[in-house]
Amino acid sequence: MTERTRASWLVYALGALCAGAIVAAVLLVGPASGSQATVTRTATVARGVVQSTVSGSGTLEPASKVGVNFAASGTLTGLFVSVGQHVVKGQLLAEISPTSAESSLRSADMSLTSAEASYQAAIEGLTPVELREADISAAQSRAAVSSAQQSLREARQTAKSDEASAAATIAQDEVALKRTEQSVALEATSAQDAVSEAESQLSSDEQTLAAARTQLEEAKSQLANEKAKSPPSESKVSAAESKVSSAEATVKSDEAKVKQDSDSIVSAQNSQASTALKGQQSIDSARNTIANAKLNLSATKLKDHQSIVQAQTSVTSAQQSLQATLAANEAKAAPPTRSTVVSAENSVQSARLTVENAQRTLSETRLYAPAEGVVASIKSVVGEAVSGTGSGTSSSEASTSATSASTTSATRGTSSDTGTSASTTGTTGTTSSATRGAGTGASGAESSGASTSGAGSESSGASSGASGSEGSAGSTGAGSSPTGGTGSTGGGETGSAPSATASTADDGGGSFHDIADVQDVADPSAASAASGASGASTGASTSGESSSSSSSSSSFIELVGLHGYQLVVPLSESEISNVEVGQIATVTVEALEGRKFAAHVVGLPVLATSSSGVVSYDVTFQLDQVESRLKPGMSATAEVVVKQEEGINVPTSAISADSVTVVRAGKDVHQRVVTGMAGNSSTIILSGLNAGETVVLPSVSTSSSTSATNALSRLGSKLGGGGLGGGGLGGAGLGGGGAAFFRGGG
Repeated sequence: MTERTRASWLVYALGALCAGAIVAAVLLVGPASGSQATVTRTATVARGVVQSTVSGSGTLEPASKVGVNFAASGTLTGLFVSVGQHVVKGQLLAEISPTSAESSLRSADMSLTSAEASYQAAIEGLTPVELREADISAAQSRAAVSSAQQSLREARQTAKSDEASAAATIAQDEVALKRTEQSVALEATSAQDAVSEAESQLSSDEQTLAAARTQLEEAKSQLANEKAKSPPSESKVSAAESKVSSAEATVKSDEAKVKQDSDSIVSAQNSQASTALKGQQSIDSARNTIANAKLNLSATKLKDHQSIVQAQTSVTSAQQSLQATLAANEAKAAPPTRSTVVSAENSVQSARLTVENAQRTLSETRLYAPAEGVVASIKSVVGEAVSGTGSGTSSSEASTSATSASTTSATRGTSSDTGTSASTTGTTGTTSSATRGAGTGASGAESSGASTSGAGSESSGASSGASGSEGSAGSTGAGSSPTGGTGSTGGGETGSAPSATASTADDGGGSFHDIADVQDVADPSAASAASGASGASTGASTSGESSSSSSSSSSFIELVGLHGYQLVVPLSESEISNVEVGQIATVTVEALEGRKFAAHVVGLPVLATSSSGVVSYDVTFQLDQVESRLKPGMSATAEVVVKQEEGINVPTSAISADSVTVVRAGKDVHQRVVTGMAGNSSTIILSGLNAGETVVLPSVSTSSSTSATNALSRLGSKLGGGGLGGGGLGGAGLGGGGAAFFRGGG
């Protein structure tokens, strides 16, 4: 027997052995059957903490941003940084063309020259030419009063004339109405008479017709009698027939007259109706004419009244102007007072301050970094026009709320806005109005500094931050300007006011605060404050959710500090009611293998957002931990514990209709319970259960089936490695081990 023959017999033998094993398995196991098994689950009543949490997802954003802008507009002539570059405080960023600033400086120089000339005029008094001009001005004012009074008299006369004319028109229209009514009445009477006459004629003709018809009947009766005689008399019959014919002709003639009379009546009635309609239309037209005349009278009275009122106002205005002119002339003629001289001096000082500010603006055509950070964006390129904002920097944080009790440091913005007051130069001197500067504190309170004018006194403006009940103290700044009558805005020479923001920002020290700097604060609601310093470049910056975002988005250069992050997540109406500022939270970052970071709530929204009819509220979380792998824009999920209570608790699924099934003495007993706070998975039990007891959870059903296939799988696994399972008897064969047998090896 050859090798191939022996191998074939071996295969056949193994096949027969496997077939026998299959038959034996079927006989032992039996047909496939299915059954449902109920698994009873229990839980032990224990004492512990039950928590309720809410969560939401968002993207990480830098906690600190600084928008840097040129104070004035111009063409960008130099750009010395690029996106992604690290810069230090005081580093030159860009510069614009100084042409506009130079022009402002020249204008300020001219204003100073004018103010100095006004000061000299106040000292020297009026010249003869100026006195003559004062007399002419008074004469013109008196002439204006006379003209206004004449216009008033003419307006009153016109009103009387218009009223009389309108009244005469109404009277004429009323007479015309009476004549129309009389004419209509006569025409109506005439039409009625015509109808009556036609009706009378009809009645007469109907009577004549009736008589003619009677004669016709008599003639016909006579004719019949004559014909009935035997023998009839032809002459009498002929006479009777002639009489009948005559009577018939008469009847036809009378019937025609009756029909004609009926037509005459209809025609007369139609004429009567037409006459009545025309008459009513004529009356209505006359009445409308009267109504229009009365409306015209009312409109004329109103127009004339307005003309009189305007004329009276003109008279009053002209008289007041005359009095003002006379008073001004008296003031001009009087010797210069001390206040006038001081006011002129103050105008000169104010003009000099304007020159200084213009010089400072010229120097600010070069833009420097207000703090250390990384360049996040650059809005323009060299050669483009740059819009000035009047504020050198605008610090912003990712939606920090004013109600937050957890703050880190204050913010100071820089500004090149000048705080000079507007002045009005008169003939004899200069009067000035004071302006005031306002600053916003960390809690949103506003304080203002106003400069006051006085003889030879200095005026100062100051802005101070106001702290809230739990907010941080704002930065303060003060500056003074040696002006007497003309006030300048507080906050230093530029007249701007520093402010403090209730969030992490630049404190003027040249670098962004790291969040780690404030992790050692024991009380998370404690706030650190930074004091603001007054100076030439200290300006007003406002703190707020919407203002900060808009300012940074429109900034020429935006600097960000990547040492702190915030996360804004939307929460639903039911979730936001339990969230408070200061609550501890956990932020999970998916890109870092789901790593969790400690955080807390720092901002709650004032308004809701709506999308497709779904209302949500954006809550801001501050990360209390940072690491180098965190990047802006990473997706993250924040989870905050909104409720927490300790006590005896059971799984919430064990409670049904305020009852639980408890195992006591080996039996299931239904027990009524009083529940407390319900957490995410457990519920507090106030009464009805004791710690250590066992409660029954809802049962779950599991499906189990036994079949020859499963038995064969187990048998195959014992016989040959892969067994007979897997693909059964087809497809993959008899499993790994069986397949090896059939391949003749293995």
